[in-house]
Amino acid sequence: MKTSALALAIGLAFSSSAFATVNSWDTTANPWGSATVTNYAEWNIFGWDSINGSSFTDATPDIAGSGSLTATGTPSVISSFNIYSPTNTATSYTASLAGSTGDVFDVYLRVATAGLAPSTTAYLNGVAATAVETFYQSNGTQFGLDDAEREFYFVWSGVSGSALYNFSWADPTAHISLDQLALATVAVAAVPEPSTYGMLALGLGVLAFAGRHSRKNNA
Repeated sequence: MKTSALALAIGLAFSSSAFATVNSWDTTANPWGSATVTNYAEWNIFGWDSINGSSFTDATPDIAGSGSLTATGTPSVISSFNIYSPTNTATSYTASLAGSTGDVFDVYLRVATAGLAPSTTAYLNGVAATAVETFYQSNGTQFGLDDAEREFYFVWSGVSGSALYNFSWADPTAHISLDQLALATVAVAAVPEPSTYGMLALGLGVLAFAGRHSRKNNA
């Protein structure tokens, strides 16, 4: 009983010290740079719109469009409005973003965390991507592991437009705080298929031949 109480006290103390980036991106530059965003949703303050067993959903983005975030495990929203798991159970996340069809997009998942190291892999509609870290600030160690503030993003390039994008990732351990989350799509030019290049080359060759033939006839 004493051991459990001590672990809980340490966890709560850790949670209160692990939120230096409360509701503010440390790195203000977006990973998509100056590109125009087509679909977007951002959470800076988390709260529960619905609770279903061990699943907690926030379907109200703080900025922009239509999206939803669900945390599963034993997460809690603490006073700084971060999602934190103070027990030995890690948190799994799913998120969705209402999208657009008919174009090709680069799709981004941008995350800010504090505490122990978060997952470096996330999935878009089942396709994996690896995290690109853009900010790191160490806070020392907790529970013998690295404690830090981090910002990072995942990007899926050349994705066919979808009415709904579904993201998923899972923290590898407890004592990780989700501080901010953003989902975005950026329209990009479609890359022609190899056959398209072949047809283009053939067309240019025909035009060149016709031009030479016309010059000969006029000579």
